[in-house]
Amino acid sequence: MSNLEIVGIIVSIFGVGCFAAVFTILYVTYSNSLISEYKSGKKDIELIDESIYDNLTKVKNRREFIQAIKSGGFYGLMIIMIPFFALSLVNKFTGNVTMIADRGLIVVATGSMSERNPANEYIITNDLDNQFDAYSIIVIEKVENESELRLYDVISFVNDKGINVIHRIIGFSINEEGKLAYETRGDSNNASDAYHPTIDDVQGKYVGKKIPMIGVFVLFMQSSIGIITVVSLIYCLLMIDHFTNKILKAQNERLDHLSQAIDYQTETELGTMKAHFTETIYYKGISYTFNEDGFINKEEIKDEDILEKSSSSIIQVVENNDTNEITSKEFPVEVNEEGKEVSPLEILHKTE
Repeated sequence: MSNLEIVGIIVSIFGVGCFAAVFTILYVTYSNSLISEYKSGKKDIELIDESIYDNLTKVKNRREFIQAIKSGGFYGLMIIMIPFFALSLVNKFTGNVTMIADRGLIVVATGSMSERNPANEYIITNDLDNQFDAYSIIVIEKVENESELRLYDVISFVNDKGINVIHRIIGFSINEEGKLAYETRGDSNNASDAYHPTIDDVQGKYVGKKIPMIGVFVLFMQSSIGIITVVSLIYCLLMIDHFTNKILKAQNERLDHLSQAIDYQTETELGTMKAHFTETIYYKGISYTFNEDGFINKEEIKDEDILEKSSSSIIQVVENNDTNEITSKEFPVEVNEEGKEVSPLEILHKTE
């Protein structure tokens, strides 16, 4: 790696670190604020509405399906992104070749082997059809000695400028040091390479296996901007997933209290409630009405006296439609030992 590349990686790491710090502060603050609102009961009205809506069978099935898609998409993206990112970094530090035992993966950076140039008659004569496009990932096999290479093999080698080249052997010669050298040329080119590699320069020979176009992502991930983008994206996704789970936990715990405080049933439980009863819950300026079949309606409280009480208490009114008997309970806000207000829903939950 050149000094410029090393500096680029250092700057990338610094950039990712700064971004991660800012993102963490902002998202943690937002998450903690939202969790606090759920726990304090500030979002109870929204949760009641959501809980009623969620208990509809069709809505519940649709939300479960959407959640499954979201989870599958998140983990699918991680499964795809992380291995490619790891491959790109390994390639960056190993000269764009990742060797596993005697096989290796290499990214094709140019289109010099993408098509048959009519000037190269040997390609047609010998029916050489193992070309590959730019940005493909190809599989190469490690070679130990000169006897393993034949005329028209496609090899990957490092030239005198330190650049990886993947071209076809079209001839042999003996260099000034008395070593066997290979004349190479890309199938798309009409001239041979100026540098003739020896066995010491060869990384491996192409075995005919390739994955088209995937290499463009690997090359992008090797760049400084690519490193910043991928690391930032992975970090953001993991952070969002972590704090989303915390928010959902706080929301579900609050919904647990609400579902027990407001004794309605889902569509799958119709007929299991006490028959001929109507229950009305007054809370924070909103009244919710239920009967043995579940939720009936929601409306703003118009009675000034009840409206005032509902701002600091939860009022439960149950009417027996057979006897016209009405029972009413009010659960005011209390203060706990720490001096904090206790939600009426928590009080109701404890009494039940």
